Amino acid sequence: MKQGKGCRLLCCLFAALTVLGGCSSQEEKDLDRYIVLMYTNKVYQEIECYLPEMKYLYGENDPESGRMYGFGVPGPMLLTQSVEEMKEQVGACLDMAEKENIPVYFQVDDVNNYTTQFGGNAEVKFYEDPEMCEWIAFPKEGESYGGEMQYGELPQYWFNWGNWRKAKAFPNLASDKLKNYVVQQLKEGVLEPLASRLKQWEKEGREYLLAGLCLGWETHIPDYSDDNPLLKIDKNSPPYHGREMYGWEMAPYGYSALYSLGYDQERLDKEAGEQGISADELRKELLYQVIHDYSELLCKTAWEAGIPREKIFTHTVSYASYCGVENTFTPPIWCAVNDYSIPGYTMSPVTCRYDLKAMKEQIAAADPDMQWFANAEGYAAGVNEEADADAYFQELFDNGALVVTAFGYADPPTKYFTFKRTPEFGYNIAVNKWLAGEK
Repeated sequence: MKQGKGCRLLCCLFAALTVLGGCSSQEEKDLDRYIVLMYTNKVYQEIECYLPEMKYLYGENDPESGRMYGFGVPGPMLLTQSVEEMKEQVGACLDMAEKENIPVYFQVDDVNNYTTQFGGNAEVKFYEDPEMCEWIAFPKEGESYGGEMQYGELPQYWFNWGNWRKAKAFPNLASDKLKNYVVQQLKEGVLEPLASRLKQWEKEGREYLLAGLCLGWETHIPDYSDDNPLLKIDKNSPPYHGREMYGWEMAPYGYSALYSLGYDQERLDKEAGEQGISADELRKELLYQVIHDYSELLCKTAWEAGIPREKIFTHTVSYASYCGVENTFTPPIWCAVNDYSIPGYTMSPVTCRYDLKAMKEQIAAADPDMQWFANAEGYAAGVNEEADADAYFQELFDNGALVVTAFGYADPPTKYFTFKRTPEFGYNIAVNKWLAGEK
């Protein structure tokens, strides 16, 4: 595991904090804090009509307070959009932020390539190249990818966002071909227009208009096996989306990544024996590092383009801190920690439980200087009452959160995504209290 070292301008602030220590008012001013509202998960063009609604609910932002609300943008989608489509989206959202004085938060998606609704004209269709896709086995003699002769096709990527869906394949996060392509997409489609605008904002004293750049969306490698108790695939009633999930897809993925690292079953068994662990344990440890290194690569690319470290966030899930179960679906907390970003997690008292003390301790074990984190994906579920939301914001912000997000719809597909856009909604009352410095 790589330990974080480069802290840049944050180091002087980190030293003053304990693992669960509070932040002084001076420190709050040094690093802006944001509550980010993600009102849509569909097409970014819908966002423009929500911004006046946000002003109605929360008023005008006061940058001098160091506490602001922002709007969240799903995408750009690095694997499915063309550079031109991404540039159009980034530029339009930056223009919205300027016009309304509402900071923007980009949830750049490199793993959950679940949609082409923002555009599907990517130059490379990674799912057409088995080297760039995940497998459920090592290749046997005569196979160009694992499972080719036995199953005749690549495993598809199944995910549940209120109901089951699937994508054509899951990306091989260790593939040099895929990593080179994604970095090119990130640089040309996202970072060029973003870094240029940020320089302009810095000259104008408006750099606060960038709430953050989240790279990855619950970055992981699928594991649909019986050994993953958190996914709970019912083999007697398999997921359905266009077809039923194949029984052979109900397995751990990641063998393409291992193959890219130079592993086959013989080497995996040999090294596991030398280390005195099982081949399955070694497989997981190797893939945890793949998840970490892939996130780090994207963050390093953004940092080198001029995006400040405190505006760059990784994104995995927090659940391992709560239940102690670690697999490639719910990777260890340290996978989100690197030298170029703030570690970010999905954190919810209902949909993705967390133990903040354990999470902070595990972040500190990976990087003793890192005292900040981001709630990269959160919800109003479980904190929809004013008092609960007050306590939620106090817990997170007092212990190092730079961003707290709220994903949600007025008319959602499930109760977990409910977000009432009315002044009386308890979460909104708490947001206004926090913006006013009352909590």
